[in-house]
Amino acid sequence: MRKTWWVLAFFALALALAQALSLDLRPYLVKAVEGKEVYEENPLAVKPGDVLEWRLAAENRSQGTLRQVALVIPIPKETYYLEGSAKALALNGSTIRPEFSFDGGKTFGFPPLKKRVRVVENGKEVEKEVEVKPEEYTHARWVIPEMAKGARVQVSLRTVVR
Repeated sequence: MRKTWWVLAFFALALALAQALSLDLRPYLVKAVEGKEVYEENPLAVKPGDVLEWRLAAENRSQGTLRQVALVIPIPKETYYLEGSAKALALNGSTIRPEFSFDGGKTFGFPPLKKRVRVVENGKEVEKEVEVKPEEYTHARWVIPEMAKGARVQVSLRTVVR
């Protein structure tokens, strides 16, 4: 019975947070027209080499301040992250740097990210630590310590179609 109560409380909290935080993620095809960047919202067709800008807008619709708000942009597997395109967010006098994941959003960290791989050296299998390439990133995240009632923020990054 006690476990059921906790499960129900968790879902009620998740539902309340979902209603309290409005999120809107949209892709834009980035084109160069006469030397200027032009954006096509929600493109219907893309081809390899096209650049997409993903913009995530968030608004606190709750009656108070939200804490530890994680804004996450998944990087579609048909694309790869364009290094340096996810910018830090300036908010309330602080700078929120994007963190990245290469394992499907299980773990996040600041670049350079490292992973352990098994390789064969001199006929022996050994484990080595290697740097994760930005093209291997699967998610980007900005964690906002406090988001005031009515506050709106936008984060973005660019990907290239494979």
